[in-house]
Amino acid sequence: MKPGIVSLLAAAFCVCAVSAARAHHSHPYFYDQCTSITIEGRVDSVRWIDPHVIVLLRLDDGTAYTVDWFALRNMTRAGTIGPAKAALVPQARIVVTGNPIRTLAQIRERFPDYPRDVNPNTIDAMLIRRVDNTWSLGRTPADRMPDSVPPSCAEEAKK
Repeated sequence: MKPGIVSLLAAAFCVCAVSAARAHHSHPYFYDQCTSITIEGRVDSVRWIDPHVIVLLRLDDGTAYTVDWFALRNMTRAGTIGPAKAALVPQARIVVTGNPIRTLAQIRERFPDYPRDVNPNTIDAMLIRRVDNTWSLGRTPADRMPDSVPPSCAEEAKK
């Protein structure tokens, strides 16, 4: 392979990596930190992946929600992965409290080239617990990326 092509490929990789990191580190711009919602339903499945564990939850009325949760590596480091895997099994009844995803228009205000659609039934989970209270795991706003500063709720209320 020619050196020029290698350099071009390396540059393209860096741009993609920086774009992904920027989006990931801007979590508050994807989720409305000023609004909290709580839903209850049954676990359909859990994808134990990075950058975030994804829980697919089905409400009693059949509505499906995607729950964006902790980073898998953080759960592994903290030793919470084992109990979480034992608790979040298919059909387990859970309650999720978190922040709803913003609309595509709101996300594109900050990231005009954002390429994906937005599933309005997506939540950034702050707390997940079993309904029978045998297990729970939450995080605080301090667990979010330190360089991601959300719009103020006062600004959000004006819109």
